[in-house]
Amino acid sequence: MSENRKKMLKELIRQLHAGVLPDEAKERFKQVLGDVSPLEIAKIEQELVEEGMPREEIQRLCDVHLAVFRESLEKAGVLAPAGHPIHILMEEHKLLLGFADDLKNTAREMREAEDFDSIREEMKHLGEMAELLKDSESHYVREENVLFPYLEKHGVTEPPAIMWTEHNKIREIEKGLHQLLETWKILAVESFVERLGEVSLALTEMLSTHFYKENNILFSL
Repeated sequence: MSENRKKMLKELIRQLHAGVLPDEAKERFKQVLGDVSPLEIAKIEQELVEEGMPREEIQRLCDVHLAVFRESLEKAGVLAPAGHPIHILMEEHKLLLGFADDLKNTAREMREAEDFDSIREEMKHLGEMAELLKDSESHYVREENVLFPYLEKHGVTEPPAIMWTEHNKIREIEKGLHQLLETWKILAVESFVERLGEVSLALTEMLSTHFYKENNILFSL
């Protein structure tokens, strides 16, 4: 990457952190930079952290960066053939998003419940979904123990660090779900259903944005 291109990309990211609207930044991006690779984004954000920008700030506005860079990121095409470890991780992303969507839909179906007796089947299904989500821990551990160290070995440190932080956020949301399902007997059905809706929505949104970042940025590095 030329120094001039790097300077312009850094300035664009700084503008986002300063509060420039994503749509404005997106237009500026198109005019000045054209296409930009995931590796270029990762290197620039890594340099910004090294220059003093808090990592938490990079993570907090990562979704804004995606809104600006989405079109460039999605031009990358197929990353890995069937059977490749990256392909397997991406297929697991689809499965986990399906679990989260199922959880959200089940919570929606329970909105009008008058008592727990009327939603016995749904409660059973929730327990099954919770066990599937527990099993998904191996997915995150494989990324943390194999993929992240590999990237770090090759000098890519910030994206894995940010993704690991998001893994812990996912774990906290899932922990809240398990606690809710363990203590439902002491709750009124209305309270249970409301909290279930909140946690299922939080999980769906978190997984959706997290997996998008991994599929389109991290796995492309």
